[in-house]
Amino acid sequence: MRSISAVRAPYVAPVPGQLAEMREEMEEYNRSPAALAGMEGAMRTARTSLYPYVAGARDRHAMAARIMCAQESTHLRQARLYYADSETTAATLAAAATAPGEAVSAARPPSPSGMIVFESPLGWAETQTGLPGGADGGPPVVAIPIVAATWSLWTPAQTPIAGSATQWVANTAFGREVCEPHLQGLWVTFYTAAGAMYRALDPRTLVSVSAPDGEAITAGQMDAALTRAGRPALSWENETVLQVGRRFPSGKAALGVTGSWSEALYTAWQLMAQSGRHAWIETETITRTRAGRRRDRRAGITASGDVHVVRLRANRRPSAGRTGAPGEHPASEYRWEVPPYRSPNRCLDSHRHATGGCTHEERIIGPHINGPKDAPVRKLRGPVYLWDEVPSEAHSR
Repeated sequence: MRSISAVRAPYVAPVPGQLAEMREEMEEYNRSPAALAGMEGAMRTARTSLYPYVAGARDRHAMAARIMCAQESTHLRQARLYYADSETTAATLAAAATAPGEAVSAARPPSPSGMIVFESPLGWAETQTGLPGGADGGPPVVAIPIVAATWSLWTPAQTPIAGSATQWVANTAFGREVCEPHLQGLWVTFYTAAGAMYRALDPRTLVSVSAPDGEAITAGQMDAALTRAGRPALSWENETVLQVGRRFPSGKAALGVTGSWSEALYTAWQLMAQSGRHAWIETETITRTRAGRRRDRRAGITASGDVHVVRLRANRRPSAGRTGAPGEHPASEYRWEVPPYRSPNRCLDSHRHATGGCTHEERIIGPHINGPKDAPVRKLRGPVYLWDEVPSEAHSR
């Protein structure tokens, strides 16, 4: 939940045609000393959700950082590219108000490995930055946008550093636990916009003091450093593993920092997968240029550079079928809006249902209007007040 005092960082989405270059920059950065140093710092201060313990490592945090960065570099090289527009993101968040009911499936993502960038934030992460000076006398609290994710099929046996016997520990939507060697899962890494936390502050805000000379560093200086040429436009925020065959916990209390983002991303995959009369999405493909494909091969990128732009179908957009023409009807006859909801056991082949030859799957049902045809639409109204006790006759006068 976002704090009342948290300032939301601004976000300007890239255009879809930039995703292939962004992927290449992110993959290259994960092999750089700067990325290793940043990841090692996150390991030492317990700011990651996954931790690979390597038996006999001289410096376990440095070794863990090498493994994490190598793992993500591999995912990026294999990632197909997707871009979700703002209407798709809004529909995803509306449907994700209820957690997915189906067990996590390795077949749910649109590809075994992928990277998706959202035109508007999928979620928010609160972080404290700067020297004391916030509303409560402490460092300012900033809500940074979660705007992209990568994923890949994963098992703990896939350790990219040769010769390292690794025990993985995960703090995910399912709680904190050791990852058994036989675990099958979907590794997901969530990204924010580089420098977002500093752009939310006044550029003159003091955020750090450099050692050993004690020079003050401002938010504007940090933003410029993090967004300079050669730095990736997206910054690794956190990661998780969605374990195949397990269901998302009911309720929100035990989901951890990545839980709501995981639910939303999984919901986006569901929307992208639905077809037929329950289809939500139409896809436009932006083809990578020949020069771009050559550049990808030289960089070791094995996945296609084409970008799949996903948008809501015309009948799913907010303006479609949302208003009703008033008619001459009694006051008690109305139509009403039904928000998106999950149908947990929808038959996908009703013709074979009687013989048991059909399949059933969770489906997300789009917003629609119920009620008598041509009746006026009554929108939901509020607020509704609940009384702790029935008001006395004196109070009701």
